[in-house]
Amino acid sequence: MPIAAPSHTHVGLCTGQAQIPLEHVDVRADVFGAHARVTFTQRYRNQESTPVEAVYVFPLDEGAAVCGFAAVVDGVRYEGAVKPREEAFATYDDAMAAGHGAFLLDEERPDVFTASIGNLAPGAEAQIELTYVTELACEDDSIRLTLPTTVSPRYAPKEDHAVVGRPPADVLNPPRLDEVPYGLSFTARVATPGRIRRIESPSHPISIDFDGDRATVTLAQAHVALDRDLVLLITPSETGAPQVVLERTKSGRVAVAVTFRPQFAAARVPAEVVFVVDRSGSMQGSSIEQVQNALQICLRSLEAGCTFNIVGFGSTFESMFNEARPYDERSLTEASAYIAKLGASLGGTELLPAIEFVLERAARGERITQLVAMTDGQVTNSDAVIEAVRRRSQHVRVFTFGIGRGASHHLVKGLARAGGGVAEFVYPGERIEPKIVRLFRRALSPALTDVRLDWGGMAVTPVPSTVGPVFAGEPMRAYGLTRESVSGTVTLHARGAAGPMSWSLDVRPTGVVEGSTVGTLAARVRIREIEEGGAWSPDRGSRQRERRQDRAVSEIIDLAMEFGLASRETSWVVVQKREIPLTEEATLRRVPVAITSGWGGLDSGSVSEMRMMSADLGFAAAPPIARHSIAERMEMPSSSWLSALEAPSRILGRAIGRRTATVKDGSTPMAGSTRTLDRLVALQRADGSWDLTQELADVLGLSFEVLLQQLADASGDPDEGRRAFATALALAFLVKKASSSASEWTLLATKAARWLASVRARPAGGRTWTDLAVGLSI
Repeated sequence: MPIAAPSHTHVGLCTGQAQIPLEHVDVRADVFGAHARVTFTQRYRNQESTPVEAVYVFPLDEGAAVCGFAAVVDGVRYEGAVKPREEAFATYDDAMAAGHGAFLLDEERPDVFTASIGNLAPGAEAQIELTYVTELACEDDSIRLTLPTTVSPRYAPKEDHAVVGRPPADVLNPPRLDEVPYGLSFTARVATPGRIRRIESPSHPISIDFDGDRATVTLAQAHVALDRDLVLLITPSETGAPQVVLERTKSGRVAVAVTFRPQFAAARVPAEVVFVVDRSGSMQGSSIEQVQNALQICLRSLEAGCTFNIVGFGSTFESMFNEARPYDERSLTEASAYIAKLGASLGGTELLPAIEFVLERAARGERITQLVAMTDGQVTNSDAVIEAVRRRSQHVRVFTFGIGRGASHHLVKGLARAGGGVAEFVYPGERIEPKIVRLFRRALSPALTDVRLDWGGMAVTPVPSTVGPVFAGEPMRAYGLTRESVSGTVTLHARGAAGPMSWSLDVRPTGVVEGSTVGTLAARVRIREIEEGGAWSPDRGSRQRERRQDRAVSEIIDLAMEFGLASRETSWVVVQKREIPLTEEATLRRVPVAITSGWGGLDSGSVSEMRMMSADLGFAAAPPIARHSIAERMEMPSSSWLSALEAPSRILGRAIGRRTATVKDGSTPMAGSTRTLDRLVALQRADGSWDLTQELADVLGLSFEVLLQQLADASGDPDEGRRAFATALALAFLVKKASSSASEWTLLATKAARWLASVRARPAGGRTWTDLAVGLSI
């Protein structure tokens, strides 16, 4: 009897006349509040005359708890089972060797999986179905659902090529084609607390069908390429309130999910901020331009007393300053010029040396370095980078930005978790600036200390074991597992600048329902905590037998087996027993994936050039895709802001809404020119003021001579008066012409208003500088 070699040791590629057995991918998602249950179906057909083994490497949501796996072969359904990884491999290989059908789902990284479809007979069709549940990210008042569809090319450092067996350089870089014949279909059923205000996608044209308080979302096109992440932004009429969810699992445990939304004053304090910027080839095009604009806004949002630095990385890294420099007019001017010349010209994506460089020079004592990393995250050594941050997390807080159509969510989110910060993602078509400002507001807020969760005497195993970062007004989720009934109060304790604080939620046993979502998510969070906590190691080989005795590995396996989860230590496997086994050896067909749209900054017509680029180059995002939006936003009169411009305490936290119109092509028009806004921001001084110059007048569209005439008979220091007038003009412009982008400039406007309120110079006639600015036609 022929013996098929184990699929995980095969190498091969679909070339020449070989058929690609994957025909289609269908995804169906049920979104309920801030969670989703997703069914991912892959349809295979063997159009060859001999049996084949198809191997497909594909991405999933980084937080996905894969809790179901089945195969349907010629109409017959076979349910899968979770087994320890090597045992699952053995089961699969034994079935292959015996001529039976075999199906394996293996986790390579938390966001990369391999499906193996073994001994697919000639002419046969097979569908594999995997199911996962996941938490959804919150972005201000919206919920973000991300569906990765292709594994972007990942830069592999030297050590990831030299591993014995399956080096990460190979595992995480499947074969690729310019285009693949299989496509994507997608349906999402959405339910939110209260009415759905808006659903939009920056990634794909979508169709939306409303049915009362629910909606069904489909792709507007019948056949969609799997070459970019699919992103949905869902905005409910009610923001997520604090809540408790209780669920009884199949194993008899009670799983508890608590969501706090703590409100507290978060005053800004001076900090050391180091920007770590990806300047590899992957950032060519719109990505590096977005980063340049974001950095200019970030710098102007810094306060007196801050220090900062900019470190760019590629095959090598370079630091703007030898060490973090005090924030003042001189350093701001130098940094602005430096940022304007930044290019994606440093080759490969050697992130680890740049991160270690910053960590070794992190501030000590009371001041903690705020590390802000901007990257597309396409590397193979994500575990090593995350571990480096975890080891030094007492000296840094790490905030990350994933940029582009195929950023690695495992790396971007894992770095933020390890560094006690928050991750954000920006897709081409989305503005990076409001996300940067939101992240930056957190980075400049003093962290709460002594944060802990008190379960009030309930016999609950907390998940995770330690509480993550707590930010004002943002949801903080935690889980608990117990085999006893629960009743009592769970309290979040912390210490802030004003002293001890606490927030409480009641837990009542009458709310327990039968289900499999909360417990599954809790188990997945705990497994991730073990994997990223230092006790577990992904290394295999000669130490594998010893590692299996490790307590961390045992806990991962126990949790995965109880809750039916794929993990780095467990895999799903299905065996299709045949009455008449196949006797011919299966031919390996590695399913190629589509090149990520915009890879290396190239458009689809230039993909052939991509193959000639150096392996050291990274990979970039493509031009924006039109956003499809429904719903209206209420507009606050601009006069509300103008009346507050000289009262900085009233500015902080004030929001300007906007009415959004959907134009014919689905894009959302912005008030004022983005280019004009960027030019205006670049003229702001370190103290928050603007100078009255010809360049400022040109940006505002006003006559410089007329502006100078307005300063006649002003009292006080004439230089201070010129700057006060210029600052009032700039603020008035922001409110009247760039209100739709208010989230981008709120921090720098607050600083400007604070400066304006401190000036002594006054215009003639008993007016204020704001009165004078508003009186002009801007």
